[in-house]
Amino acid sequence: MSAIEKHYSILLVDDEDDILDSLYDTFYENYNVYRANNAKDALNILSEKQVDLIISDQRMPQTTGVEFFTKVNELYPHAGKILLTGYSDLQAMVDAINKGSIDKFITKPWSDDQITKIVLEVLNARLRKSIMERKLIEAQLVQSAKMASLGEMVAGIAHEINNPLSFIHSNLGNLSKFIKKVLDLVEIYDQLDVSADVKGEINKAKEDINYEYLQSRITEMIERSLVGSDRMRKIIIDLKTFSRLDAAEFAESDIHSAIDITLSILTHEYKDRIEVKKEYGEIPLVECYVARINQVFMNLLINAGHAIKDQGEVKIKTSLENDMVKIEIADTGSGIPDNIINKIFDPFFTTKAVGSGTGLGLSISHGIIEQHKGTMSVTSKLGEGTTFTVMIPVHQTQ
Repeated sequence: MSAIEKHYSILLVDDEDDILDSLYDTFYENYNVYRANNAKDALNILSEKQVDLIISDQRMPQTTGVEFFTKVNELYPHAGKILLTGYSDLQAMVDAINKGSIDKFITKPWSDDQITKIVLEVLNARLRKSIMERKLIEAQLVQSAKMASLGEMVAGIAHEINNPLSFIHSNLGNLSKFIKKVLDLVEIYDQLDVSADVKGEINKAKEDINYEYLQSRITEMIERSLVGSDRMRKIIIDLKTFSRLDAAEFAESDIHSAIDITLSILTHEYKDRIEVKKEYGEIPLVECYVARINQVFMNLLINAGHAIKDQGEVKIKTSLENDMVKIEIADTGSGIPDNIINKIFDPFFTTKAVGSGTGLGLSISHGIIEQHKGTMSVTSKLGEGTTFTVMIPVHQTQ
């Protein structure tokens, strides 16, 4: 008996004791086996025991195997599900597989080798899925830790920059007023009645320093410097807002503000090559972890920018639909090929060159929206662009 098999448990569900005994004899040597004669008893066992796989008959008193597995999916989604059925129920089995209600089905009669092989297939598939989910969770934890550390670092840097920037901005304002006074004084001196020799020397000195040019340029330089320092102050405020520690808390948040702040941070990414068009609708505050929602917007907007190679457009539209806030982010980029569009939310899937991406951005973003009981979907046309649609409930249980 292998170490892995010792840890697997199977629950057998059938109203016929002969079938339960037959299945028990097949599996008891390699697995922990539990038995139930009906769905109610099976659910009781599941509430008390760790079960890795369930084998149930389709036709049972009071319920069917598909109905039973639908309930199991709600309560114990990680358990594998195999259905025993007759040929007359094959269409129902195919429908159940397509809906994700069951993993496999076995038609009666079956052989021990056949059912043993199918059980191993389902258990191995569940194990691979569990490993992938664990890797994704670990990646999410690492990403969250990085974001928290980055947030603290950015907040600290922003604070340190903000102090000298504040007095630079203040000094520029005062310098503008002082220069004006000096220039006014020079104008007064120009109006004094002095001899022609003195006047000539003054004019010669003005020419030597290019006074007329300096007079206009000094004022212009100070004004442009004030505009630049204002822009820096806004960027720092946006950085501090984006990375603030209280953004990790659950609270009512302004989605439009979150998008605007993210766009402000991405100014260097978009520069003059990407035009941003916003169509903001009337939406209420949304109950969410806004730091995580910011991360989603950041990933989507960065991807939109990367999808546009030269000049292009990113359109952001918001609206309210049935107590759900809808956010659409569309780009005029290269689009996503049909053969990979269904994989883009898969963990570690990426089309970028090695070293350019981890394949986790969209997967983590999709998970964040699901954690908020929302949805994220994508549509795309090759050569025309891509649209990501995010739906988030206005209200939800924390």
